[in-house]
Amino acid sequence: MRRHSLRQALARRWMLFTAVLWLLFVAAGLLLLFVLEDSFIDRRLHAVAATVIDPQAPPASLPSQFQVASMAALPDDIRAELGGDRIGRLVEFRRANGRYVHVLATRTTAGHPFALIYDVTDELTVNQGLTRGLASVALLLAVLMLCAYLLSRAFVGRMVRRAQALLRQVLDSPDPEALEALAQQEPVREFGDLARLHARVWRAQLAAVDRERETLAFLGHELRTPLQSARTSLSLLAGDPGHAAALSRLQRAVERLARASSAILWLASDHPGAADGDTQAAACLQALAEELGPMAAARGQAFELTIDPELRWARPQEIVETVLANLLLNAIQHGGPGTITITADAGGLFLHNPRAAAEAAGFGLGMRIVGRLAARIGWQVSFSREADGALFVARWDASSLHS
Repeated sequence: MRRHSLRQALARRWMLFTAVLWLLFVAAGLLLLFVLEDSFIDRRLHAVAATVIDPQAPPASLPSQFQVASMAALPDDIRAELGGDRIGRLVEFRRANGRYVHVLATRTTAGHPFALIYDVTDELTVNQGLTRGLASVALLLAVLMLCAYLLSRAFVGRMVRRAQALLRQVLDSPDPEALEALAQQEPVREFGDLARLHARVWRAQLAAVDRERETLAFLGHELRTPLQSARTSLSLLAGDPGHAAALSRLQRAVERLARASSAILWLASDHPGAADGDTQAAACLQALAEELGPMAAARGQAFELTIDPELRWARPQEIVETVLANLLLNAIQHGGPGTITITADAGGLFLHNPRAAAEAAGFGLGMRIVGRLAARIGWQVSFSREADGALFVARWDASSLHS
């Protein structure tokens, strides 16, 4: 596609506008001059007609351009233009001999009809002055076009310099917030809107990069442990195919890998919100407790479940399992020995784990991913530390439940 210079394009359009405006003014000026000239001629025609008393004996002071004729003695071309003997009619036309006349059909004070013929050929000053004024008018047009070109160049030059300065400021902005502040201070509204739009796009891009980085970190977080457990279990099973503990660990690792892959695929999809589904709360939590029970037992922990048997979530089971499994894993890995209590009803889910003897790092990456997954299915997950342990609370809106 051919590229155009904004400066040249605006200069051409500004010059075209100036030329059109000039033509309109010239046409309006000429029309006004012709109207005024005709008005003066007609006024003089009526003034001379008032001096005629007898058409057969015109006044001796009648100007040389005027001629009085009775209606019966009118030339054929004038009679045709007047339309017969129509008294009060005023016409103007060019005769066959090239002379331009104004003709008034009127009456004397005694009631005698007559026609007053005014030969204005030598008095059409506007027509005579057109040729002489053409050069001046053309020169005026050239001056106006030059002014329009210079003004447009100067205007666009200022705008281009302002846009270039704004572009440098945009490129030098350290973050979207600084760019938003720059947009607020920009005196040209359109440039400010452009900078604000760039800040919005920049912020969206940073958010997308953060989500991608977080997702990749979640993959590393979720896959590293089950993969290592799977390798270890496979090594033990290779030496002893009947090794029950290795088989159990391998099964847990496969389940966790399956949940992690489902969660990542769902987060990466273009789905605008939660999909339909049906998850029975008691069965889901009981299955997770059984799956993670051996890991909890190894750390001196046990699960105590109090679940409303009628509680059912209208959400995909693999996503609900991912959220709940991460909550349980955090409670196991970062809690101390004792009982992990889980209570769930229509009002929400409450998970309490004992306090660890030594404060362990955690609740960071995994909880952020859990928060994103929970938000997609209409849940809100919060965490708080207490004197005797930690409390996870998950709440949901009414649309998340099956009635």
